Amino acid sequence: MTPLRLFALLNPAIGLVFALVFLVLWTNHRNQRHILLMAAAAGLYTVAVLAQMFLPLMPKYGVNTMVSAVLYMTCLALFIEALLMRVGVRGNVPWLALLAGGILCLIAFFFYVHEDLRIRIYVLNLGCGALLVFGALRLAPDPKPIDRVLFWTVLLVGLHFLPRTLLTLFADGPNGTASIENYRASLFFSLLNFALIILALLLCLTFLLAIALDIIEELRTERNRDALVPLLNRRGFEEQASAYLVRALPERACLVFCDIDHFKAINDSYGHATGDAVIRAFGRWIGEAVRRDDVAGRIGGEEFAILLPGAAVSDAARFCERLRLRVQEGEEGIIPAPWRVTSSFGIAERRPGDTLAELMARADQRLYAAKRNGRNRVEG
Repeated sequence: MTPLRLFALLNPAIGLVFALVFLVLWTNHRNQRHILLMAAAAGLYTVAVLAQMFLPLMPKYGVNTMVSAVLYMTCLALFIEALLMRVGVRGNVPWLALLAGGILCLIAFFFYVHEDLRIRIYVLNLGCGALLVFGALRLAPDPKPIDRVLFWTVLLVGLHFLPRTLLTLFADGPNGTASIENYRASLFFSLLNFALIILALLLCLTFLLAIALDIIEELRTERNRDALVPLLNRRGFEEQASAYLVRALPERACLVFCDIDHFKAINDSYGHATGDAVIRAFGRWIGEAVRRDDVAGRIGGEEFAILLPGAAVSDAARFCERLRLRVQEGEEGIIPAPWRVTSSFGIAERRPGDTLAELMARADQRLYAAKRNGRNRVEG
């Protein structure tokens, strides 16, 4: 085997390594189907390169030409679907099938009907570029840094196929014709293969980095989520609320402390299972009441904290009153009649230079004032 052929084997080797890496990742995160799709894409890339290298050149039947083209198109379609599935963009399969099918039809036409190697090379290159640009445009730049990196990486790799196609014009020979044997033996073909190695590495490494960051974010989210209610735990609340207070320094905000009235009596009278059911319901009602940018968490026992960015005391008071009435209205089956669950609220408005600890201390004081003044009330 020639050194050139050995060098060319780097391409499928890279694909195989990434296929195994993504497959191992998927076995530990089976809910993330895009990782499995990426493993399949990398595996098909390996098979496509090997097919192009080793399938016999049979001009009459086009085994090498058509099989490698089908594998490349399927590999790219799987990659783009994995890319878009990761960020929740759906409805791509019909468009990918249409694009890939059209490209394959053109390649078949310029093999079986009007045989022309040059045009097949142009169609394959421009087709790969079109698929990648489609994926990038569907992805669009996301606020997350890694998604912006993915967008630009996929877009630029896709756009590079245009100059790649134009450069192929210079590899056709003096009469404007080329044979597949001469084309494969050319230095230009070797350079294209080297570029393909770099681009395949770039796409796979960028996607792998995105998956790694997703896993880290998922672990951080699980660590910061409360085990009983669909809200943050104390650590998660303090991290997010502190980050907001630092980030939005001049903006006003209010912090609400609230808890369930006579919760110890509920536990003593009906048991801890009922107490947990009341906490779950209270947490759910808070989750339904907060806005997207609000930060809400269970900070201990039956106590909850809610940071309301951009809210004045009057806004926070209206929010608390709506929530208080919802709690008082209750829900059938949570606690036996005639007991009615009620709640108390304390509101602290942010002052210039406040730390989260100072804001929490004032909100806690307001909450205890609400309890001293009869419970089932809002104190601001």
